Amino acid sequence: MKNRLPLMLHVLLWLGLIVFNIVYSNLQYSEMPWQWWAFDKAQTFLFHIGLFYFNWFLLVPKILAKDKVVLYAVAVLVSLAVFGAVRAPLELFEFKQLAAFDAELAKQLAKFPDRFTFFRIMLQLSIMGLMNIFLSSALKVTGDYLKNERLRKELEHQHMATELELLKAQVNPHFLFNTLNNIYSLAYQQAPNTPDAIMKLSLLLRYQLYETNTTLVPLEKEIEHLQNLLDLHRLRLTDPSLLSLEIKGDICTSFSIPPMLLMPLVENMFKHGLASAPMHLWLEVNGNTLTFTTSNSLKANSPSEVYGGLGLGNLRRRLALLYPHAHTFETKTVGQEFTATLTLSNLT
Repeated sequence: MKNRLPLMLHVLLWLGLIVFNIVYSNLQYSEMPWQWWAFDKAQTFLFHIGLFYFNWFLLVPKILAKDKVVLYAVAVLVSLAVFGAVRAPLELFEFKQLAAFDAELAKQLAKFPDRFTFFRIMLQLSIMGLMNIFLSSALKVTGDYLKNERLRKELEHQHMATELELLKAQVNPHFLFNTLNNIYSLAYQQAPNTPDAIMKLSLLLRYQLYETNTTLVPLEKEIEHLQNLLDLHRLRLTDPSLLSLEIKGDICTSFSIPPMLLMPLVENMFKHGLASAPMHLWLEVNGNTLTFTTSNSLKANSPSEVYGGLGLGNLRRRLALLYPHAHTFETKTVGQEFTATLTLSNLT
């Protein structure tokens, strides 16, 4: 249906012009024999349709679209001259034949013969043809612009979807690498909670494999995934109470967010945070706004800009694509204390 729409619009355009011309000419030449009436309408619209689509299919795409404006202007003038020169004899022939049926037209021919010369009629027809060219060019250029805009937006959407998938794919191996290192450390120490760590990892992988194939997941599911992640990290801490998560607001709302959007903040906290110092996380839902904050003490050898790594770099890019005007992401370092705050607004 969408492919047929331009054709239908063209048909409606010409039908509308034909109906208007028929009504107008019947009011002006009501006594015209039907044979001459049909000849006049046929030659008029055949010439105009030919000029319209000559400009549509040849002049605009082959010349004007290539920024050859001067050549296009010359081509239009030549086309109008040919259009007027070929039609002028036909129009003069019609005037002379119709004068036998229209006394007023016969009087005009006799009184003002200079109005019915070849060059005068040719000029009038060329001016009418110029209006045809303007209409054809305007519709063609506008249609091509709208088509290119739709194509650009479609390509932009496809590019964004592809880029988001690549960014998410980068997050998954990064997370898995860190987690396996943690489990390896527990197994190496023959810690009794190693099976629990493997179970937590299986829950996390299950979430990633089976529940993140959509663009959005329920907020409650993402928080559950976050809590499993924190439980897994607690297994390797000498003092699990140092890691805390405080939740405020109603997390059982119908809000949804992109899957694994919060995880890079947690990963960054454990990558650069001091395991023997408190690590705090706050998540608050207020109306349709979500605020997620992490705070931790930096390791002695942490770089001065801990937010420039792969995880947070991906997070910033995803936020720019998904929430271009509905998010803030700030990081702050005071002494050895690092804080990251993410705010998402207009959640749906």
